[in-house]
Amino acid sequence: MKKLIAVLGGLLLGNVALACNMDRDNCADVMLPELKRYSDELAANPNWKKNADPADAASIKRYQSRLDMCSTNKCVNETLFYFTNQMRGLAGKYRQAAAPTKIVPAQIQDKWSGQCVVAAKPGVNAYVDQSGASKAGDVSEYIGYTVTQSADKYVGLKVAESGKFAGWAKKSELQMQDLRNCN
Repeated sequence: MKKLIAVLGGLLLGNVALACNMDRDNCADVMLPELKRYSDELAANPNWKKNADPADAASIKRYQSRLDMCSTNKCVNETLFYFTNQMRGLAGKYRQAAAPTKIVPAQIQDKWSGQCVVAAKPGVNAYVDQSGASKAGDVSEYIGYTVTQSADKYVGLKVAESGKFAGWAKKSELQMQDLRNCN
């Protein structure tokens, strides 16, 4: 296991290995820390522990056996380089599988919902229901109302100060205000 971690650490340092002469020098000390980092990440990933693909585990063993057969620095360096790339890919694959991203659609909200409104002009009527058939009272220009419900052409209003339902009014006869005007 220690050898695997050591090998994995070296492979992960493929980018750093470019500072080392891959044909002549033994670059394992440059590549092993990166390989170890990816190996540790995989070892700590519960998804890897539970659902590791046998083909992925077999590829790790193949790289280990290749490394054991290498007799030249070039062979060791190339094997470590490709092994690191393999481990980097596996760590990314199981990292994504461990934490899937959930896309939550945004709720479509009526622009009138929860708004503060006042009458846009004097003489705006409040109705008993959203059909606008029978008058319940007037909507004042000087009192803030909170929109509680919204329909096609009408909105349900409550008086901001008392919380009492005032009735339904036409959207076209109302003017939106800053919410601070209803507090």
